[in-house]
Amino acid sequence: MAALKQIYSKREKTQNKIIAAEGAVTVALDRMHKVEDKVLGYMANVQGAFQNLYQIKRAAELVTKEIPSNMNNVRRAVNLGGFQGTFLSTVVGSELKDMTMDMMSLYPFLEQLVTSGTYNSKEFDSNGNIIDKRNKVNLLNSAERYYICNTVVSKLENINTSLYLLAWEIQTMRWRDLFFKLDPEGWAAVMSGKNIVEGVVSDWNYNLRKYN
Repeated sequence: MAALKQIYSKREKTQNKIIAAEGAVTVALDRMHKVEDKVLGYMANVQGAFQNLYQIKRAAELVTKEIPSNMNNVRRAVNLGGFQGTFLSTVVGSELKDMTMDMMSLYPFLEQLVTSGTYNSKEFDSNGNIIDKRNKVNLLNSAERYYICNTVVSKLENINTSLYLLAWEIQTMRWRDLFFKLDPEGWAAVMSGKNIVEGVVSDWNYNLRKYN
């Protein structure tokens, strides 16, 4: 009987150790999962940050290099156009104004991207005095930041492309194209009259050949 009790006692201690070990493993796994969640969340934020960095870099390239370069190309094309360029300057000025308005519409997006909230904190100055500090924070999530960055870059790309095409159009535009751009209705009336005249001449020549 004493031997059985001794065996039971040893078995109970072993079972308790196993249960304790399983509990420790469960706790450890739970901690690992929490760390894993934090790492995954961190990696998601890092990925989003890299996407934002690329978009911000591209926006900077467009604003500081490509758009100013294409604007200079437009001005150069107008100046080289001589008398024709004088007429074009009105049209070009209007289109440049529209593009400027498009660029100005980006400001609200950029403002949201930089800061979207504030909070106050207590800090110490160099003399050890407590001071109130107002901190700016970005309350947007990664999807919202990506949307804003993508919207800004897309609009800038469109403006840049429009400037490039405008410069090319000015360089290749003929007087007929200029007439159409400045006065589409007048151009249509002239072309309609021209077609009527050409039709009458064609009929006359046809009848002349037929009956002679």
